[in-house]
Amino acid sequence: MFHDVVGSVGMDIMKYHGLVMMIIVFILSLVGYMGVFLVCGSLKYRHHTQWERLEYGWTVLPVILLGFLWGPSMKNLYHMDDVKIPEWNFKSVASQWYWNYEFHLLNQQDFEFQSYMSSESGSNFSTKGYRLLDVDWRMVVPSWTQINIYVTSSDVLHSFAIPSLLLKVDAIPGRINQLPCLFKIPGVFYGQCSEICGVNHTFMPIVVEAVPSKVFFSWLVELTSLTES
Repeated sequence: MFHDVVGSVGMDIMKYHGLVMMIIVFILSLVGYMGVFLVCGSLKYRHHTQWERLEYGWTVLPVILLGFLWGPSMKNLYHMDDVKIPEWNFKSVASQWYWNYEFHLLNQQDFEFQSYMSSESGSNFSTKGYRLLDVDWRMVVPSWTQINIYVTSSDVLHSFAIPSLLLKVDAIPGRINQLPCLFKIPGVFYGQCSEICGVNHTFMPIVVEAVPSKVFFSWLVELTSLTES
């Protein structure tokens, strides 16, 4: 259930997190060493009133460290706001307490369905799916394809969140928010409504199934034939 990050932006953010943690460990080690040095050398250097090298060091070193953090941070911010032309568009409408998904079929007809929490997943003794996280109809998207998910709400404030993509966007009545996505590996990814929206707020899971493009198109052909028959 706890997947690794699969989105391109999410992967960059995780790499940035590793860089920040490495710098924090370096700073803590340096501060610890300086603390021991000051305690042990307090008698030896008690007559020193200034040390230019030390003053240069604690001025230049923070600037260098901030430079290491500034570059990747600006790159990530740019990529987060860089909206690429999507190959597929999906619409997610939040309601109390389910999700409604819409997209175009191959014949350009609109297709929509409601996704409710699966009754089996609500049981403590369930052997199928995850408790309070599985749904009766998953949202299917193609992997390795740039898509956009347009999120809105039909009643109160909700929030569309998928932790594996490090993405979260509010579903606001009367407003459509855009969520660019790129699933780099196929799989089933779980999310949930992350805004308290009423008594059944905890029963609004999100399940996105990313499949290879061939499987996705086969599924679309099947849905299109069913709607035309």
